Amino acid sequence: MIDLMPSWLKRDMEVLWYDGSHWEKCRLSREEAGWRGSSADGAAFAVTVELSGQPKSSEGEHYAVVAKVTPGASGTIAGFQVILSADSSLQCVWKPHLAPESHMTIGDKAFRSPTIIMEDEERLCALIPDLAHLQEHRTIPHIMDYVQEDSKLSYGVCDYKESGHVYYAMTPQPHLMSRSLEVKFYLASWRKKSGSPRRDFRPVERLLWELTAMDNMRIDDTAAQWMQQLESYPLRAYEWALDSNWSGLTWQQFRIGEREAGGVVFIVAARQKPGEGKENQWREPKSIWNQAWFCSIRSAYGICLTGVRTGKADWVDKANLMLELTLSAPQTNGLFPGYYAAGEDGDWGRGSWHLSCPRRPDGHERYVHLLDASWTCYWLLKWYRDVEQDERILPYVNRYATALLQLQREDGHYPAWVDPATLACSPYLVNSAETSAHIMLLGLLQEIEPRPGRIEAMERAASAVLNTIAAEGRWEDFETYWSCSGQWDHKRYGTRETRSGLYNQCNFGIYWTAEAMLILFRLTEQRSWLDAGERILAELSLYQQIWQPAYIAVPTVGGFGVMNSDDEWNDARQSLFALTYYEFYRRTGDERYLLRSLWAMRASFYMMYCPENPEVKALYEKVHPHFDEGDYGFHMENFNHHDGTEVGGLGEFTIFDWGCGAAASSWAELRELVERTTG
Repeated sequence: MIDLMPSWLKRDMEVLWYDGSHWEKCRLSREEAGWRGSSADGAAFAVTVELSGQPKSSEGEHYAVVAKVTPGASGTIAGFQVILSADSSLQCVWKPHLAPESHMTIGDKAFRSPTIIMEDEERLCALIPDLAHLQEHRTIPHIMDYVQEDSKLSYGVCDYKESGHVYYAMTPQPHLMSRSLEVKFYLASWRKKSGSPRRDFRPVERLLWELTAMDNMRIDDTAAQWMQQLESYPLRAYEWALDSNWSGLTWQQFRIGEREAGGVVFIVAARQKPGEGKENQWREPKSIWNQAWFCSIRSAYGICLTGVRTGKADWVDKANLMLELTLSAPQTNGLFPGYYAAGEDGDWGRGSWHLSCPRRPDGHERYVHLLDASWTCYWLLKWYRDVEQDERILPYVNRYATALLQLQREDGHYPAWVDPATLACSPYLVNSAETSAHIMLLGLLQEIEPRPGRIEAMERAASAVLNTIAAEGRWEDFETYWSCSGQWDHKRYGTRETRSGLYNQCNFGIYWTAEAMLILFRLTEQRSWLDAGERILAELSLYQQIWQPAYIAVPTVGGFGVMNSDDEWNDARQSLFALTYYEFYRRTGDERYLLRSLWAMRASFYMMYCPENPEVKALYEKVHPHFDEGDYGFHMENFNHHDGTEVGGLGEFTIFDWGCGAAASSWAELRELVERTTG
């Protein structure tokens, strides 16, 4: 009898079968053709494992597993899972979603680049669903999971529902089946080179590319043609916010002291459509932010570049008013507030600056969030580099950068929240991936205006992130715990989730870190930083949507999810990631990065209400029947955002500085990069 079970798995196999009232454990016996077994109610199970056709450029071993279940006397299937036991030396280092309670699972709504990855000192191993098979044979939703106790891996089918914000709770429902049901997945393993760092997912990323992404992310055009074809989207974004009937609500212009300033208001809801009588029903306080998500100066950058390119002088003027707002934020010890809010009854004349946005721990109203400040300064520097060398920008940024460098801890990290008056630091996120965003700022400042000492500080910070964050998968930031997906019994800051042994993580920190490694490579020309960046980028790629599931109602290919305890698709951050992939393409020549970049850029406009997006347009009109052509450009920040307001996966608000305005800025910058690269 030939034993084709992968060497990193134990030789036993079992099935969990839902018999209508509970999950029954059924052991399988090894036979010549595979594994066989049955349940008490007569259901029959058959599992085969065989060497798969190995992709040409992928090293390692790859096995295909096919599991078939034939219903018993009831003729129904409600739940079925193949259970495999991994060697005890292997530790799970990645799965796309957490399932902290025994009734929870990883539902296929989290199958973007789906895999469960385990490793020890010598091996990297992965379970990967066969997405082509799933697409064709999904009669019941697919599920998978890893449980730390006994190192159990599972794959099968079961209905589930969203629980909390957001997990998947299994809800077995009987499905009448006229024939057997079949699932298929891969088991892959690679031998690690001596001295390889932990959590290097590049082999898994390459295999996912070859199995699925390569066919779904092809393009027939040049990069320049691809970008040109997207141009109608940023134009619609700017016309909606600055020129349409909405502009009286979205564009806000006012005086701060002696300055005339302006910006696109933080958030508007569909119900505020002008002429409907609900214009003043604000979802959140009327304000303009310069924060890690909602960044007015980032939007201004794109508006100005596009305004110059298209001859729209009024757009350029508005962008300059947004710059004025940013530079009017008062500095204390170099630190400055993150957003400006209108006063009582929405009166900007009684407005005021607020140190830190509401996405923060309790009691932090008097702290500046350094991440927001560094991000704001980063975009001020991009304005200085690419738009206009305003003489006020470098002194403003240098005052902040001097304070930032003085706040660097002995361990290399930077604190997250700091009292600008006393420079006292909050105990939260004192060593986190947010440190990488400060490397991005300091690196860009060094490129523009070199000074001694900065690179050494950046390298200390980068080493700290690689050794204490990346090596542990501890990608925590403000969003992980202090946004809409908050803390609860099984989700606590700085604590591993016990059922999997993994940290809660958000991919924003992965992005900042990939960018930090890239800018260190540019400054030092040390390839070790580029290699580390590619390692980080492989993990970011596991959040990219590499296929179009039939059960997702909007286009998905190229878009991104957010974290392992939430379930958005097509999130707005993908427009930033498009720039990152393109820069890695420029430095390495790897075409995968180019394709991931261009598809991420395209996905950044999937959620815009406009005729170019017919499926999404129809969904908007179903959820918001009062919408018409006057609303083209309205853009929900993502799909399937469970904040209590979504219907059919579509939300009821738009944030220009995180939705269409942010995407349009990335488009403007990426177009310039593509044109310079291709000549």
